[in-house]
Amino acid sequence: MAKVQIKSTAITRAGYEYQDLAGIEVLIRHYRDPELYAWVQIEADDTNYRALDDIVAARKDGAYEFVQVKFTVDSDRYGLDWNWLLSKTKNGTSMLEKWAKSLARVAAMGPIHSAGLKTNRIPSAEFAKCLNGSRVDIDLLPKEIREPVETACGGAAEATERLGRKLAFFVRLRIWDREEDYGVYAESERTHFVFD
Repeated sequence: MAKVQIKSTAITRAGYEYQDLAGIEVLIRHYRDPELYAWVQIEADDTNYRALDDIVAARKDGAYEFVQVKFTVDSDRYGLDWNWLLSKTKNGTSMLEKWAKSLARVAAMGPIHSAGLKTNRIPSAEFAKCLNGSRVDIDLLPKEIREPVETACGGAAEATERLGRKLAFFVRLRIWDREEDYGVYAESERTHFVFD
């Protein structure tokens, strides 16, 4: 399938459609297993979720699932890398910092089954070296990256769990980047509705 070309005036709409596809993916799981979720919200409006509000699902076992969705119109040009995750907005916070603070806040609501970033950004070579499956392995980060990452996650002491030497944030956070192309992702979701 050819890569979908998106006009500059339609970038915002494409981002929302990509987020909708991620939401549909969760809703399909809910449809197929009605005992899995108590409820699912897309673009949740509860302020408790803050930076983890794109898709929130309350499981019937009392745990929560959080999916944050980030879409770029040019995944070949804009990759998934530490610079993007650590760059600060005009308010002085990075995405990584916002997600870590929000994850700490929602952990007080109940157990977290999963939290993840779904993106069409392709991991840079440097970022890919730090992945162990779909999780970042903090021990694989070079020192010059590890220190700002630990700071963004609340500091080394606060962010390190006793089980292994992994940041609590990264023990919970998964990176889902398999949906590199919007058209391929949309088609893969459509196939979930095909019945034999």
